Amino acid sequence: MFKPLALAAALLVSAPVFAGSIQIKYQGKDADAVSLSTTVTTNYGTAGLSFLDSVSGSFLAYSLEPTQQIALKSKGDKTYAVDSFTGSQATLLQGLYSSSFASVNSAKQQAAFQLAIWEIATETSGTLSITEGSGSFYLKTSGQPASLNAVQALATNYLKAAQTYSGSELYSLTKLTNPTYQDLIVASALPVVTPNIGTSLPVPEPETYALFLGGLGVIGLLARRRLPR
Repeated sequence: MFKPLALAAALLVSAPVFAGSIQIKYQGKDADAVSLSTTVTTNYGTAGLSFLDSVSGSFLAYSLEPTQQIALKSKGDKTYAVDSFTGSQATLLQGLYSSSFASVNSAKQQAAFQLAIWEIATETSGTLSITEGSGSFYLKTSGQPASLNAVQALATNYLKAAQTYSGSELYSLTKLTNPTYQDLIVASALPVVTPNIGTSLPVPEPETYALFLGGLGVIGLLARRRLPR
């Protein structure tokens, strides 16, 4: 299991202007990661990814590029450039995270959330759908276990929520890029401003925690997950 981390409220900062690069090391993914096949992957263990920043510890990220490989733990630290999202992609990813990220816990939820991110990041048809045969990216369900239907339904709901979200931005989203390995997305909880009360932290789900992501000066959200032994 990922070790639970106390909410690092004292380390929360206003979203800075990100610049430069960061050294991080891949640690693994949930041992129960759901094996999925899409238009660009085959039997791929799909889940949130655990990375280690040598300054501050572990943090959770999701992949942006299913066609790229992950820098395995044995390859050591890798340098990622710090970037941001723009345009409609930024809007949709913010809608996805603000509407659904706090409720993502189980292996199926992680897989569905990752599918939704890939759809937003890679779809070229202009229509967001992971139903088999739709657009340039989708989940292949033909001949696969019926349990994948639940993952597909979850991902579809996440995408709908992302497109219809109209509330406040709850996260600062950072893009970590590398020319050889999968680009990543990392979420940082933003302060919540309540009229007549002031600024406070978003209240996390029971198994959702925040920690300081060194080098970036942001909070990385880390849920309790199991790593392969």
